[in-house]
Amino acid sequence: MFYVVPNDGQDRVVRPTSSEKTWMRVLGTLNEYQSRLFVAEKALQLRRGGVSYLSRLTGMSRVTITQGLRELRGSKKLRVATTGSVRQSGGGRKKVEEADPGLLLQLKAIVEETTAGDPMSPLRWNSASFPR
Repeated sequence: MFYVVPNDGQDRVVRPTSSEKTWMRVLGTLNEYQSRLFVAEKALQLRRGGVSYLSRLTGMSRVTITQGLRELRGSKKLRVATTGSVRQSGGGRKKVEEADPGLLLQLKAIVEETTAGDPMSPLRWNSASFPR
């Protein structure tokens, strides 16, 4: 048997204390790496339930906070904070042109079927430009 407990969302709202408001202002000035370590250290101070509480308070993912905990507890030396970008270059989704080099030619062929005007002029019209 189980009981249905209505959840009106009030248990998810966390009201920061005055000291939490202060360190959250500092948190806003840190880069991703620094903020992950900072919040992880706060979670260590809070002990049990600290990760969940700080996740709700800061909006930071629980996975991110636990990654910071692993970094703090690990034997590897912590990185020195750098200015500029924290993420490694080359990350993220590749451009469509790189994934499919023929795509631009195919799109151009589709658009040219319905294009009118002087081919030497940069001003051209297609069927979508004409009022109906």
